[in-house]
Amino acid sequence: MRKFIDKFSDYIHGEIHGFDRIILKGHIGGFYYSDNFYYFLNKEGVKLKDFKDYAQRVTGQIKSHVEKIVSETGAYTEYLNSPKTSKEGIAKRVAKERAISEGLICVLSAVEPCMALSIEYNKSTGKLEKKSGYRKCLHYYFYYMDRDFGQMYVRFQTWFAFGLQIYINGREYLKKQLDIAGIKYRSYDNSITWVEDIEKAQAISDQFHEKKLHKVFDQFAERVNGFLPRIKEIFNGPAYKWYVEQCEYATDIMFKDRECLEKLYPYFVEYASLCQVGENIFTFFGRKVHGLYQGEAVSDRKNFFGQGFRVKFMLDKNSIKIYDKANNLRVETTINNASAFKVRNPNPNSTKKWLNMGKAISNLYRYAEISKACNMRYLESLSNVDNNDNIDKEIEKLCNSKNVKLSSKSEKPRRYSGFNLLSDSITKVFNAILSGEFVIRGFRNKDLRQKLLNLGLFSEDDLLNMKKLSGKITRLIAKLRAHKIITKLNKTCRYRVTKSGEKILSRILMFKKFEMKTC
Repeated sequence: MRKFIDKFSDYIHGEIHGFDRIILKGHIGGFYYSDNFYYFLNKEGVKLKDFKDYAQRVTGQIKSHVEKIVSETGAYTEYLNSPKTSKEGIAKRVAKERAISEGLICVLSAVEPCMALSIEYNKSTGKLEKKSGYRKCLHYYFYYMDRDFGQMYVRFQTWFAFGLQIYINGREYLKKQLDIAGIKYRSYDNSITWVEDIEKAQAISDQFHEKKLHKVFDQFAERVNGFLPRIKEIFNGPAYKWYVEQCEYATDIMFKDRECLEKLYPYFVEYASLCQVGENIFTFFGRKVHGLYQGEAVSDRKNFFGQGFRVKFMLDKNSIKIYDKANNLRVETTINNASAFKVRNPNPNSTKKWLNMGKAISNLYRYAEISKACNMRYLESLSNVDNNDNIDKEIEKLCNSKNVKLSSKSEKPRRYSGFNLLSDSITKVFNAILSGEFVIRGFRNKDLRQKLLNLGLFSEDDLLNMKKLSGKITRLIAKLRAHKIITKLNKTCRYRVTKSGEKILSRILMFKKFEMKTC
C-alpha cells in the first residue's frame, strides 16, 4: 500500500484502518449439546408433551420483562408490520428528537424467521424428540446510544433457544474514543474524513479487538433476557457463546478534499472493472489459483443512483469492495466465510501449525490481520492506475508497423501493421481479449472467434466461410503478439494478455469511454 500512498501523496491527507460493521451472534450452547435440553426441561418439571404451553409461558415472561424496561426508561416503542421499514432510520429519528446522547433509544418489535427449538413426534422412533428448524417468532430490537460503541442494537429472539444478535460499528467506536481523548476530527456518516492526529487515531482503532467484548455482550444479554437467570442457574455457568457472523474491515484513504478524489476515482473504477478480474481476485485474498477449485471468483460494478460507483470482488462468500465516501476512498473487506482463511493453532504441541479459522470472538484479532492485508494488496494493485511510466509512448507504438520474427522456424522478420486505436472494431477486439473468462486459462482461436461473433464484429460474408474467418483470427492473433499485447502459453495453442498489455489496453479503453461520455 505504501506504493499507492507514495504515488498519490500530493492528493492524500492520510489513511485510517479499522473495523466497520460487525454482526455478532450469541447462542446458548447448553440447549444444543447432547441431552442438555431434556435435562433443562426435567429441572423445570416440564413433560415433552407440555413443551408448547411451557414455551408460551416463558415467552410471556420475557415480554413482561421488556415492558418493564420500557416503562422504567420511558423508551420509544413500536411494532413493525413490514420488513421494509428502516429500523435504523427510526432509531436515528428518535435519538435526534429526544436528544439522546447515552442509554436506550427505543425498543422495536417484529415477527421474523429464526432458528428455533420445538418438540415433535418422530414416526421412525415413535417418540417425542427435540427438533431444531426455522419458524417465525417475535423479536425485539433494543437500540442503544452506547458510551463506547455509539449507536448499536441488540436483537433478541423470544422463543427457545433465545438467540441474540448484536450489531456494532468500529468507526462509531473510534469517533467516541476520539471525543474522549479530545482529538479533533471531521466525519461523514460513519467515516473519518480528517483527523488531527492520525497516529493516535490509528492506535485507538487498533485497540478495538483487545477489549473483552464477551463480558460486554454478556451484560447486554442479562439486560434484555428476563429468563436468563433461570437458564444460568440450571446450567450452572455462563449462558451465551459469542461468535462473529459478519465482519467488515475498512481502509479509508483520506484525500485532502473531494476534488482531489474526483480527479482519480474514475480511473480507479475503470481499472478495477477492466483489469482486476480472474486470478487477480485470488491475489487480493492471498490465495493461489488451483486447478481443482470449484467456486467462483466474481467481480461486478454498480452505479448507485446519485451516489457514484462501487466495484466489488467476491470469492468464497467473502468480498472486497471499493467506493468513494465524501473525500475518502474506501477499500473494505467483508468476511462471511471465516473458514476460507487460516489461524495459528493455539496448541504449541500440535503438528498442525495453522488451522481453518473459526468464527469465535477470540479470533477477532485475526479478522483484522487478514482484512487489513487484503485491503493493502488491493490498494497496491491500484498503484498501476494513471501510471506515467512512458505508457503513452507505448500506446503510440501500437499505431506504427513492426517487423517481428514470431517463430524460430521463419527465416526473416515479417511486417505487421499498426492498429487504428480509435476504431470501434479494434476497441471490440481489445474488450474481447480482456474478458474475465480468458484471464486464467487464456483463449484459443476458436474462443476469440466466438467472442467477436457475439460482439457482431464480422460481416455476413465472413460468417458464410468459417475457414476464412478462422484465418482472419489467426492473423489478428499474430498481430497482437507482434505488438506484445498477448503472449503464447508454453506447449499450448492458447494466448493470454501480457501485464504491459493490460496497462496499455485499459488506458485505451478508459480514454474511449471518457470520449463517449463527453460526446
